[in-house]
Amino acid sequence: MKCCENRLAVTPHTEDWLSVVIDPDLPPVPCRSSSLSLAHDDLCIIEIQDDRFVGKITLFTPPIVKRPKKLTGRVLGLASADDIKRKEDDKALEHEIELYVRLRTREMKLDLRPLKVRVPLSGRAAVIFFMAEQRVDFRPLLKELGQKFRRRIEMRALGVRDGAKLCGGLGPCGRSLCCSTFMVKFHSVTVRMAKRQNLSLNPAKISGLCGRLMCCLAHEVEQYPPLQKKKKRSS
Repeated sequence: MKCCENRLAVTPHTEDWLSVVIDPDLPPVPCRSSSLSLAHDDLCIIEIQDDRFVGKITLFTPPIVKRPKKLTGRVLGLASADDIKRKEDDKALEHEIELYVRLRTREMKLDLRPLKVRVPLSGRAAVIFFMAEQRVDFRPLLKELGQKFRRRIEMRALGVRDGAKLCGGLGPCGRSLCCSTFMVKFHSVTVRMAKRQNLSLNPAKISGLCGRLMCCLAHEVEQYPPLQKKKKRSS
């Protein structure tokens, strides 16, 4: 019996937008499918800001029902054997650039943390994903990297929650971080959720490794009764 495939059903409600994974550690990129027939786990070529990358179609994300406002791309077609080989060959260069960036940021005392380096198929550029708590002037580093590796260097900042998801770790429960295991999208977390679960409001106890409120505060909040509004005492 022929095995059924998970085919993407493009509808007018999603405007044929789908999620493509360039790297398992980086957030999926919303891309327009260009009316192509694509299946889960298909390797394809996507174009983002005049750069082309090999990505993988994923269905393990919520459906895109609104036009994305962040960085987006478009699917150009399925990846060929040459495209996949070129991507594998670029891994050594990506690793070399990443090690050098980590070394120079320490020597130049720049308050930023390099996370990933990706080289597009053209080979004319390198994209460095980093995390920084404050605004950092990395123009001297960009100039040095461009001269050393002879290509255009692009820096893209990730949020602290994205950085924690990429690096991974153990939470106070002793298990792997929710964001690096099963979560595909960050949601809003408030102190009111901790109050509703009668948890300590000590920031050290309700904050995750990223320094923000723990994502798990929102996982079971609906199982607890809502907070009762305090009645004003009549004078």
